[in-house]
Amino acid sequence: MAGQAVEQRLNADLSDQASTQVRCSCGKEAHFAGRRAKQVHSVLGPLRLERAYYHCSACGHGYCPRDEHLGIANTSLSPALTRMVGTVGAMVSFQEVANC
Repeated sequence: MAGQAVEQRLNADLSDQASTQVRCSCGKEAHFAGRRAKQVHSVLGPLRLERAYYHCSACGHGYCPRDEHLGIANTSLSPALTRMVGTVGAMVSFQEVANC
């Protein structure tokens, strides 16, 4: 239930689409192109997040600014779950994993 509450809260916040265009990493303008869903695995379970998506016609790249703010850019793991996986990985030897 906590995961659902977090998901609803994040999806209700539409502040990530406050403008119709943002600066792309190539230096040109990326234009708002709708909202996109992303499945994120968290310590509270799976979350389906809807984020503003911007596309740059100059370089062809698109991105969701909220991903950077939430720490989920280029990953499907939440920051807390990433830390947990790292901790467990540091505690388990390669030999133990190979025997699984």
